[in-house]
Amino acid sequence: MEDWQAIRKSPLGRLNIPFSSINENILSIVPSIVKTIFTKRIQDLKAQETEAIATNKATAKLIGNQKSEGIVRGFTLIQDEPESVAGSGTGPTPTDFLIASVAFCENVVFARNAVLNDLDIQALETTASGDWDMKGLFEIGPADPSFRSILVETRVRTNGPIKKVVEVARLTHRRCPVHATLKKATKMTFKLFVNDVEASL
Repeated sequence: MEDWQAIRKSPLGRLNIPFSSINENILSIVPSIVKTIFTKRIQDLKAQETEAIATNKATAKLIGNQKSEGIVRGFTLIQDEPESVAGSGTGPTPTDFLIASVAFCENVVFARNAVLNDLDIQALETTASGDWDMKGLFEIGPADPSFRSILVETRVRTNGPIKKVVEVARLTHRRCPVHATLKKATKMTFKLFVNDVEASL
């Protein structure tokens, strides 16, 4: 996966990349090789008679207090709790990772669907947020520790037609494994902003 240019938001929540700063010679931050690879991948999957099962695996080892070291496909991740709950504050919490996975999945699946549908994007940023009742951690009263809802806000900078951006967003929300799993368990709301203007999904 390519190391894309970091995108920063302004305090108003808009992508901090004005059109005037976009190099007209660079039509998309997603290279065309992605389309080539996934066009071939789709053909191979269609030709395969059996299910194409993928397995994700993570191993977490508690290394001190409430801090864990996770190993995922050879990558090392650090999980920790905030100092406010007696952690050392050196890494995201498990719920942080869960919400981050929603935003990550939105971005990567959106990028793939964009290039497969010939939609050039100059910038893409997703913010995911979710609410849950901390009382549920200790089974206080009827509290449930599951996320009550998750909001996914995707901001796209493009010269392409809004109709195509909406189509790609809808494909993304159906095809993202993280979204497909979570929407079976909680309410998920999606918002799309194209060039800083909200588009109807």
